[in-house]
Amino acid sequence: MKRDWKVAAWLLAAVYLFSGLSPVATSFDSRWSVYVAMSLWRHGRTNLDDYSQTIRDNDFYSIECVSRDGRARRADAEPCVGHLYDSYPVGGPVLTAPLIIAAVGVMRLFAPVLAHFHSSHPVIEGSMRGDYDTAHSLIEMEVASLMLAVAAVVMYFIARRYLSERRSVILALLYALASPAYSIGGRALWQHSPSMLLLAIVILMLLRAEEKPSLAAWAGLPVALSYTVRPTDSLFVIVFTAYVAVRYRAYLVRYLLAALPVAAAFIAYNFSIYHDVLSPYYHARLDGFYPRFWPTFGEGLAGNLVSPSRGLLVYTPVFLFSIWSMARGLWQAPLKNWLSALALAHWMVVSSYVACWWAGTCYGPRFLSDLTPVFVLFLIPYLGRWEHLSRLARTAFVACALIGLAMHLRGGWSTAVYDWNTKPVSVGEHPERNWDWRDPAFLR
Repeated sequence: MKRDWKVAAWLLAAVYLFSGLSPVATSFDSRWSVYVAMSLWRHGRTNLDDYSQTIRDNDFYSIECVSRDGRARRADAEPCVGHLYDSYPVGGPVLTAPLIIAAVGVMRLFAPVLAHFHSSHPVIEGSMRGDYDTAHSLIEMEVASLMLAVAAVVMYFIARRYLSERRSVILALLYALASPAYSIGGRALWQHSPSMLLLAIVILMLLRAEEKPSLAAWAGLPVALSYTVRPTDSLFVIVFTAYVAVRYRAYLVRYLLAALPVAAAFIAYNFSIYHDVLSPYYHARLDGFYPRFWPTFGEGLAGNLVSPSRGLLVYTPVFLFSIWSMARGLWQAPLKNWLSALALAHWMVVSSYVACWWAGTCYGPRFLSDLTPVFVLFLIPYLGRWEHLSRLARTAFVACALIGLAMHLRGGWSTAVYDWNTKPVSVGEHPERNWDWRDPAFLR
């Protein structure tokens, strides 16, 4: 066990450094995370009133004005009679606030020394001056990279239940570098970054509950936290609560009690601002389930798997092996059927968001990235019996893994793949571009 912790420490450092030194940061939807954290640190609140000029400079992107009676509207040049808030879920910024505050503190600590140096890159220059406003995207990437590294360590310890040390490291690195965990989760503090980490932690806790059942009760805490991070993680709540109710019924009440403080704080927060149980973001409509939208729903189902610019199996073809593993029940884990059901339900739910099934401005299969730990863990059976696989199967597995590595490294090393979203025209206005094999994002 001591050896495992040494390996985990090296894995943590290697993944963090590789991701944290990658040149591309994607502070898009998450661009207010650093400001929310600093507002919490300075004033103990999450509104962004102190940053009205920065908000204006960013054209009020993802900012809402909430009046004192809880009514929310999209912020614009009209004065806000109330307070300004980030319209995205508060869970991620709050959970990562200690790391963000620490990062800002370190920047400011070294600023007097680094101020003697200069960089032509404004973000680097801002970080050397201790200016978190200019350097917020770098701060996000460093915090996200640390979360990615921690998730890789969690994946390593899950794998060690079934695989040798070496093969567990391979699986963890496959997760950390050759999947959306790197190209999406490690590039900025998207909702997916903490979502993937919390999912991996829940899976580890429930697998270890086989030897120590009390861990099933404590799993209620990360499960509840996941919902504060991302609305679609409601599927985590449903699936894992049902699993505990069926397999660890004696611990169900304690599981619910572990989740209760998070649920109470989340509801109280929403009532204090919106006078409602949930914020407007949690009321997004899943129109794909209505019959009149079924054609677009079908396009979303296919697009999230095989479209050239958003398809999970295009960007991470090794997950074809994962799907086969799910279908055949190859992974001998008590959670296998529940995780397979979770993957199926998640795919259907995100595809039903027909207004933007391609997930807006991003690179690759962002909407399916939350389930990356699940897909990677279903590769365990192949690594476990590697010597017994045919040469063709081994060759195909390695080739698919390397293709995924190349695909996702582009997300951390090339800004051109993000330019695809707006050039020559916006993908939001022309979603048919998601199907254009002559100009896929990964070839930019």
